[in-house]
Amino acid sequence: MSESSTTPYRHVSQTTNEVIVQDKKKFQLPHVLLIMLMMMMFACFLTYVIPAGTFNTDKSGAIVQDTYHSITQNPVNPIYAITLILNGGIKSAQTVTLLLFIGGAMGGILQLDSVKKLTNYMIYRFESAGALPLVIGLFSLMAFIGFFVGGDQMIVFVTLGVILVHRLKLDPLMALAITFLPLYMAFSVSPSGMDKIGQIVYPDVALYSGYGGRAIMYGVFFVVTLLYVVWYAKRVIKDPNRSLMNTRAWQLDIRNMSSQDITIEERQVNWRDYSVVLLVVLTPIILALGNGLFKWTEKYGNGVFITVFGISFVLAYMIKSKTPSDMVDGFLDGAKPMLVVAFAIIMANTISVILEKGQILSTIVHVLTTQLDGAPSGLVSIIVFLVALVFNFLVPSGSGLMSVMIPILQPVTETLGVNDQILLTSLSFGGGLGNLMTPTLGATIGAIAIAKANFGSWIKFMLPLFVLWILVGAILLYIFTVTGWSGGI
Repeated sequence: MSESSTTPYRHVSQTTNEVIVQDKKKFQLPHVLLIMLMMMMFACFLTYVIPAGTFNTDKSGAIVQDTYHSITQNPVNPIYAITLILNGGIKSAQTVTLLLFIGGAMGGILQLDSVKKLTNYMIYRFESAGALPLVIGLFSLMAFIGFFVGGDQMIVFVTLGVILVHRLKLDPLMALAITFLPLYMAFSVSPSGMDKIGQIVYPDVALYSGYGGRAIMYGVFFVVTLLYVVWYAKRVIKDPNRSLMNTRAWQLDIRNMSSQDITIEERQVNWRDYSVVLLVVLTPIILALGNGLFKWTEKYGNGVFITVFGISFVLAYMIKSKTPSDMVDGFLDGAKPMLVVAFAIIMANTISVILEKGQILSTIVHVLTTQLDGAPSGLVSIIVFLVALVFNFLVPSGSGLMSVMIPILQPVTETLGVNDQILLTSLSFGGGLGNLMTPTLGATIGAIAIAKANFGSWIKFMLPLFVLWILVGAILLYIFTVTGWSGGI
């Protein structure tokens, strides 16, 4: 649950010997689920004001270009929208199931305190080096994992960030910046991420093609994002009051904790603790390699996530000599924080259901794409990127975005000199990077809730980086387009 939803604004005044907390009235964002409900009502409003329209389809169900036409308005009223939550739940059933099982497994492992003990030990051991090496290390690990594996279920790793930043006396935004941010950034621009979804939707482009070029793009985004995160970490380390969190309660928590030294027991680790932490680190890497080398998800579906995380969970509890009852209790405790996230994801999918029922998505795409005619190829790829950013706000789904936009855009971009690899890359940038800023994606809202941050503060943190991403993405797309890159490297 978001801290801003449960705690009044408190001003923390730090002096040499005391901490004074003064309650102040200040606007607070509502609970994340209320935000999602408001977004559902806004989607209903859009179905009244945006003209309904559709495209013709061929026998296979593919959209036929230049066949857009208006249809009778089909608005969705708020009462009917509530009934569509069931449709949203059905649409998000796979994601929610994965999230609860993986969250239970990963959260259950964290219940064992081995990660906390090793974190305490590492802070004690490398205290002289400062917080930055640990920040850079976890960020790099998450970006490496995100290069191969992505999806809403990966937000369970935000819990690791919470543990680390709490010990390093950093704000909740940093918990997101070193876990959720690199995971989704990497998934958005890597060859195994959003672009893979596009290659599945549009099979004319070979699966996993263009690996070299996209790896270069990933490297550029990695460096830019890491530099920004390090800059912000230095800023908060130097002066906690410069944090972009709009509450200061986290400072009080850190001050209270700092008055208590880490005991020898709290930082004393043995082979069992090292083994458990090794499982936490290796599990997503094993999944990444399994998907990349052996095509696990293509052969067995996404259920392989549950299997691998489940095996790690059982092994961890066996290593710590826990009973089967302890395993069940640990799993349920680990899954509890994921409940709010699961409901948020269901409501986010309900928003896209509302827009589909109102039949306004085709109108939105048609209006956005009619501006492409006559533009040079380098500019076209950038426009597609920006269009995908806008459209992703309404449909924060990689497969949904690709399925709707590729059939419409591909004939247009092809005639304007933009090949299919560039088209998929442009859509990947817009659809993936935009997810980190949109309140209609349940994973984003859920990650913020796990970190005990709030959406307003996260937007303030992300906005400068997002502008940098748009500039970097536009430059990369322009260079790769005008040089004729077609996935050859």
